[in-house]
Amino acid sequence: MADWTLSDWLILVVDVLAIVVVATFLKRKIQHKLREVEARQAHERLMRKNSSASNTKEAPPK
Repeated sequence: MADWTLSDWLILVVDVLAIVVVATFLKRKIQHKLREVEARQAHERLMRKNSSASNTKEAPPK
């Protein structure tokens, strides 16, 4: 087995920190996008509900 030098350990630590930073960034970005999509879907559901409610109110009785 090879002995690790100080520079090898430093490179390992920097690489691990870089992976953590990238993973955190991607996690936040994905969570933000999911919240955005959920909000859009909720808004569309509300608009459809309001539209169907107003259509039933405006329909003339038979």
